[in-house]
Amino acid sequence: MHPPPPGLDAFRRHIADRMRTVRLWRNLTQEQLAHLAGVAPRTVVSIESGRHGFSTDVLYALARALDVTVSELVADDRT
Repeated sequence: MHPPPPGLDAFRRHIADRMRTVRLWRNLTQEQLAHLAGVAPRTVVSIESGRHGFSTDVLYALARALDVTVSELVADDRT
C-alpha cells in the first residue's frame, strides 16, 4: 500500500473541524447527525476524529443532513 499523499491528514482534520462546527451550530449530537445522514454513529465519530477517510457518498449525506453544501464543508477559508 502506498503512503497517503502529503497534506491528507490536515485535509481530514479540516473537514472534521468544519463538520463539528456546523453540527454544534445546528445543536445536533453526533448520533442525531448520523441518523439524519443515514450513517452509523461511529462513522460520524470517526470522521470528526480526523483519523479516517470516508467516501464521497458519506460526505454528501453528511452535508445534506447539515443543510450545507459539500463545498462549504471542504472550503479553505485561509485564502
